[in-house]
Amino acid sequence: MRFFSPMVLAVGLLAFAGAAHGQSGNSSNDSSAVVASGAPAEDPAFAAFLPVTKGIKPPKAISAPDPKYPDIPADAEPQGMVVLLIGINAKGHVEPVRVLHSDEPAFEKTALDTVKRWKFKPAEKNGHPVPVQVTVEMKFQR
Repeated sequence: MRFFSPMVLAVGLLAFAGAAHGQSGNSSNDSSAVVASGAPAEDPAFAAFLPVTKGIKPPKAISAPDPKYPDIPADAEPQGMVVLLIGINAKGHVEPVRVLHSDEPAFEKTALDTVKRWKFKPAEKNGHPVPVQVTVEMKFQR
């Protein structure tokens, strides 16, 4: 029988304006996610998504479901981190997503599937919603 600690999801939007945090409980695993601005925009899919800079109010998570701890191969590390670049459109929906770094490939699908379900209050520039890109660090551990 496996024993998993309660999971805490911490979502922080880091920008010049400050940070926002949210958490929810789930007894299936431990993981956390941090969202930060200033990600590279090398991928053409992110060309229309601005980095969060001075003058842009960062997006705020309004729905960030916890990732499920995946079934992993017996030889895989039981903990790791996946770093994702995500684009949040002007309606607050996650559009393009790209894995920037992964400690353990077994966590990538869960991280991708989870972040695609997140919803945000859109970022704003001059009082109008704008599409932005942010980096998400999602940590997994048993």
